[in-house]
Amino acid sequence: MNVEVFLSSANVGEEDVKDRTVVVIDVLRACSTISTALHHGARAVLPVADMAQAGKFASNLDPSMYLLGGERASEKIEGYHLGNSPLEYTKATVADRTIILNTTNGSSAITRAREAQHLVVGCLLNAGRVVAFAQKAGLDLTLICAGQDNRVSLEDTLCAGLMLYRLWGGQEPEAASDTAHIAFTQYRHDRDHLETALRRCNHARYLETKGFGEDVDYCFRIDALPVLPYFADNRLALIDEAHEHEALKAMDVAG
Repeated sequence: MNVEVFLSSANVGEEDVKDRTVVVIDVLRACSTISTALHHGARAVLPVADMAQAGKFASNLDPSMYLLGGERASEKIEGYHLGNSPLEYTKATVADRTIILNTTNGSSAITRAREAQHLVVGCLLNAGRVVAFAQKAGLDLTLICAGQDNRVSLEDTLCAGLMLYRLWGGQEPEAASDTAHIAFTQYRHDRDHLETALRRCNHARYLETKGFGEDVDYCFRIDALPVLPYFADNRLALIDEAHEHEALKAMDVAG
């Protein structure tokens, strides 16, 4: 299995994801929010790249059936129902609703990867579930770190490194790409004091100053939500083992 890592989503193109399993990683906070919303019963999450696309999706849905969620500069967008804090996406709030999600980094990264053979959302909360799916899919793999404002973010890089460490059984292959080597090596260096490394991340410290310290605590829980948000038909929804088997079987038939 060939593995590539993008440390920022800024330069991801269609050829980078075509015929591959792709994992978009945004630990703080979009992918953690998506995983939480679906775990708490949201029908689906529609990731969008900008305000215009969010409005287009909303205009085609019954207002009683959707919620607009998103942020700019980490704060809830004016007029939206929810921000980008996973703690807002409780069962009482999101059950049976469709979430239109518009965030600075994560949702736009997902839209860039939409042409992947398999596209899933990953974070620390569901890292183990994501790795298990990638192994079953057996395709070449691309990990896309959403990053922060087109720059590298340490928390996403460490999450990618954790996934690679598990995927490779702790042993880096000789043919690893430069960026995969960076992510793997950074995680291996920090894994014995991972909590400390994560908390010194620029965005974690920034969120703390904005009053989102509980979000940081929540998003840094490893394997707390063994869910797999899977992208199809412009939306992310949970895929269980039965539907996962169907998705992989369909790929085999198509191939």
